[in-house]
Amino acid sequence: MKPQVNSRFNFADADVTFKSSDGVLFRVHRKNLEVCTEAFPPSEISSEGEVVELTETSVTLEILFQFMYPKRHPTLDITPFKVLRPLSEAAEKYQVFPAMNICHIRMRNMVDRHPVEVAVYATKHNYPYLVSEVAPMMIAMDSVKVIEMLPQNLILPWVRLSPANF
Repeated sequence: MKPQVNSRFNFADADVTFKSSDGVLFRVHRKNLEVCTEAFPPSEISSEGEVVELTETSVTLEILFQFMYPKRHPTLDITPFKVLRPLSEAAEKYQVFPAMNICHIRMRNMVDRHPVEVAVYATKHNYPYLVSEVAPMMIAMDSVKVIEMLPQNLILPWVRLSPANF
């Protein structure tokens, strides 16, 4: 079976091909990656003929790659959290500079609805003021729920902040 190729990112002169975790190919220009990111190798290093497998889904990569081309970037205003969260992680992981700020702003707008997930994102990617913004909401939450959602490295600091929950 022939692999599916993303229709938006199927450039004939592409010099790098990525494959999403759900098997979709993205043919993009390495120069754009070099200019807009810090995590991809420079354009002098050839990867023609190779397919670079990424852990992100095609939904995430299609939005992420839009930030690497000189055109209007997605605003993410109505992007659901289930799409925004992995996109924000990918933007940070690959250091896609044009996407990082808007993802951060949108994650900050989700503090009321997704406090634990935003706290994990903020801690992992060094947004301390966002952590302090979300902390009061987490203290009021059910301890068991919070502990189940937090990564191991955040459980002890959270417990220290919320002794009344135990």
